[in-house]
Amino acid sequence: MKKLRKTNATLLQLIETMRSKGYSEGVPLWVALSKRLSKPSRRMSEVNISTLNRYASENEIAVVPGKVLGSGELDHKVTVAAFKFTESARRKIEENGKALTLNELMEQNPTGSNVRIIGG
Repeated sequence: MKKLRKTNATLLQLIETMRSKGYSEGVPLWVALSKRLSKPSRRMSEVNISTLNRYASENEIAVVPGKVLGSGELDHKVTVAAFKFTESARRKIEENGKALTLNELMEQNPTGSNVRIIGG
């Protein structure tokens, strides 16, 4: 296993939790997300609300392995899970749907079903 150079303790814990849960329970989504979160921070995904609006369908769960930015508008109900949200992005998502952390998503959807990864 490669040594991670990340220093954010919260992110390191999330990566390890996702990796171990993905392999132990056979859920490829958690393994894929742990790999994407392990990338250097300069390559971590940043996704605007307008991108979520374009690619996420109504009542779908969209996962961003990085940060959600507040540019754009969301005109349908979507559940978005991400490592980080800007304040404006969280507010815009909460108007039409739900904003979750990746840990909350793992608790609510342990099998990782009906999830679309956007960005990364």
